[in-house]
Order: sequence, then structure tokens, then C-alpha cells
Amino acid sequence: MTPLSLPDPIGTKPRHFTYLALAMCVLATAFIAERASYWSRYWMSGPDVEFGKRQVSVNVGKTQLHLPLELIATPRQRHRSLSSDTVFKTLRLSMVWPALSASQGLYSGFGDKLGTGQTILIELESNQGRESLRARLDPFYRRLARGGEIRGPGGLRILTLSAKGSATSDLIVYDPSERNGFIARCTRKSGSGNAICHRAIALASGLELRYRFDQSLLADWQELDRSIVQKISGFRTS
Repeated sequence: MTPLSLPDPIGTKPRHFTYLALAMCVLATAFIAERASYWSRYWMSGPDVEFGKRQVSVNVGKTQLHLPLELIATPRQRHRSLSSDTVFKTLRLSMVWPALSASQGLYSGFGDKLGTGQTILIELESNQGRESLRARLDPFYRRLARGGEIRGPGGLRILTLSAKGSATSDLIVYDPSERNGFIARCTRKSGSGNAICHRAIALASGLELRYRFDQSLLADWQELDRSIVQKISGFRTS
């Protein structure tokens, strides 16, 4: 009979297993916390949000709005609109043109990068007395413009503020047919594709509407402007 022999010791110290077990516990705890956070967000803004069934009432300053929760652009503001604290200084929305329906997904931030060329990012802010872009057209932007104005889409006129060869393109686009008509500022960094245009409109009761859109939508500026104002006005209850 062949005698049995025990394997040689591997030299591992017992405390190494303790460290390994502790590391596994830490990883398990982190995973459970992440899953708990995920499901908490899901139940706070889950199926009803996805299908646009839930409506919320919020205030931007003194203006009350009743709108679909899915239009609110950021997770934090969605969650806050479901709490008791529903008064905002600035409310951020996201819509897809031309239906002005909810865009896919949530925005963690609200920078100039748009999801697609059809995405409209909207800010509603309680603001009193801010000088309009149009008020700065003659005394400021015309003096800064490089060369004369040029024709733009849909009867608009364009002033170029950036120097030739500049890494950033900076344009003022406006409707010359009305004294207080449409005006937007469109900026583009080198290599970033189309410019992003910024439009601001003073509504009643100190409410300012600002929206950002891809430069490719300038050809539809009249319908775009009218539709967004009508959409927001339809949410107002005071």
C-alpha cells in the first residue's frame, strides 16, 4: 500500500484570509448600496415617468406650473418636484422638436452639449428686470460685429462677433422686421459641429423663458419660437 502524505504548506498567513473576507464585505456593501439607490430612483420616477402619466405642480418664483414629470430634465429636479419643496428659482426642461415631447433619458448636467439636433433644452427662471439681448443689439453688438450683417435663414440677419480664424464662432441672429422680435446668440467651438443657439424671452410675472437649440433649427425659427412659448404658457396655472 502506498503511504499517504499531506501536502506541503503553502505559506499563506491566516490574516490574509481575514483581509480578503473584509474586502469582499466592503464590495458587497457597496453593491447593495448602489442597487438600493437605483431602485429608490426607479420607484421615485419609474413607469409613470416613462409613459408620461404623472403630472406635477411646481412653482418658479410666483408662477405656478402644472406639467408632465417626464419633461423635467434633471433627476434631482424630478425628485424634488415629488417632494414638499416644489418652489424653484430655475426649472430645467428637455423636449424633442417638433412634437415638443419628452426626450429620452435624463440630463445629469445642463451644459451646451445637446443630445441630438432635435433636442430643445429649456430653462424657466424667476427673474426681474434683466436686460434683454435685443436691447444690446444696436449699442453693443453692432459695434463689435466683424464686417456687415449677412442674410440668414428665414429672413434673419446675422452679425459675426468672433474674429476671423478664432477657435470659437460667435454669432448674433435676429429678425430685422420687428423692433422687439426674435434674437438669439449662437456659439460654436472649433470642431464641435453646429453652433448651439441661445434664446431668451421675458414672460409675464417676472418669468424668463430661455431655450437652447441646434443651429440647424434656425430655418424654422418662427414656428419654433411660437410653439415653445405656447407650450410653456399651456403649463401655467397662475
